[in-house]
Amino acid sequence: MIGLSKGQEIFDKLKVWSKMGSGVLYLLNTGISLEISGKGLALELNYDEIILVKEIKKETLLISWKENAETYDIRFNVKNASEVAQKIRYQIGKSVG
Repeated sequence: MIGLSKGQEIFDKLKVWSKMGSGVLYLLNTGISLEISGKGLALELNYDEIILVKEIKKETLLISWKENAETYDIRFNVKNASEVAQKIRYQIGKSVG
């Protein structure tokens, strides 16, 4: 289980698989966190850092973000990828609106 900062809340947690291994993708009120089984926290992004959330296939989700001048992306195998993408896009909209 990830540690939360003051004011952070988990509103969904999803079993996922990525190139880093299997784990849990936490959808927070402030961003997303990826915890890999047996390895710990692997990725943490605020919603304002995410530049793309897209369903590639029915069970494949792509998330892209920028760090300095570089763009990075990660693919997740997750059930109902389109629903997960919608949830993340909704939170991104809330964070910028």
